[in-house]
Amino acid sequence: MTLKDTQDIPERYDALILAGDRKASRKVKGKNKSLLVINNRAVICYVVEAVAGSRYINDVYVVGPKDRIEAALAAGRVKASSKRVIVLEQWDNLFENIWNGFLSTIPGHKPSTDPESYRGTPYWNKVMLALSGDIPLLTPYEVDEMFRKADIEHYDYFPGTTSNTSLTYYYPQRRKKGKKKKRGIKHAYFHFAEGLFRQNNMHIGRPFALSNIIYVEKMYEYRHQREWNDIVKLAFEILRTEKGSWKSLYYFFILQSCLLLSNLRFPSLVERLRRLVSLNKQVEPTVGLVLGTRLKSVETTYGGAALDIDSDYEFETIKANFAEWTDYQRRLFLERNGDEPAAP
Repeated sequence: MTLKDTQDIPERYDALILAGDRKASRKVKGKNKSLLVINNRAVICYVVEAVAGSRYINDVYVVGPKDRIEAALAAGRVKASSKRVIVLEQWDNLFENIWNGFLSTIPGHKPSTDPESYRGTPYWNKVMLALSGDIPLLTPYEVDEMFRKADIEHYDYFPGTTSNTSLTYYYPQRRKKGKKKKRGIKHAYFHFAEGLFRQNNMHIGRPFALSNIIYVEKMYEYRHQREWNDIVKLAFEILRTEKGSWKSLYYFFILQSCLLLSNLRFPSLVERLRRLVSLNKQVEPTVGLVLGTRLKSVETTYGGAALDIDSDYEFETIKANFAEWTDYQRRLFLERNGDEPAAP
């Protein structure tokens, strides 16, 4: 092996895929979203293969209903690129799945082990990828892109984002006269001075470095902000923190006002308002203060990580367009890199 070969091998990290179906988890068609079927394979099979296909990933952990997840992975004949895939029985809620799932990635960890005992050890700085199990369009290219852009040396938490320009291909499209309208998905966005973004479903971070890690759960739980009761709940959760709460609330309501005005078709007002809030200069430092960590968002540009399944319509649309949208992401990779991705 040459020196160049060794330099091309990145550091690898464990991944935690969240596929639970308790508490705040939303079911689609009355089922666990990760176990819905596309082309005779459960959604979780595609997510595991995408994560395992990344050259930055070591072991893949899946938290959910253990027996059903294992049966789905076996039936789907998952190819994990020689990576270990470990399925963990789910806990009572999302926060417990994240926290206990992370601790399970530490060799020799037992439920009776005090997490404080890891302080001062290499595990205290352990970095992990966490993502949801309902994003069947995720690709290894997008996982790689997330890690390439994450400045792990200088920051501790990286929420993934995707811009509107990266998602326009997936919008509903009108066909030529006499043909049906093509199904698509168009989400709402947060309007920042830098552009329009939505949170995708990937997160990289050092869990021990998040002083208020429980707010990650709250942000995820209340992410469906089309519903005003969710907006009010999130506002109260923000105000309960000691640092950065009022700034966060100020930015939050500007962003929500932009969303409302956008829906009401007042683009000129949206343009004025969104320039008051910078994602990089204002929101990231303030949210980092609330969470008690060094935060920097990472934009990925393939789209798959942002296309989760949260409704019957979204599932049926992804299912109908699955082959085309998967091929589109592959063509994007080839256009940017000129060759197929190397095996991890």
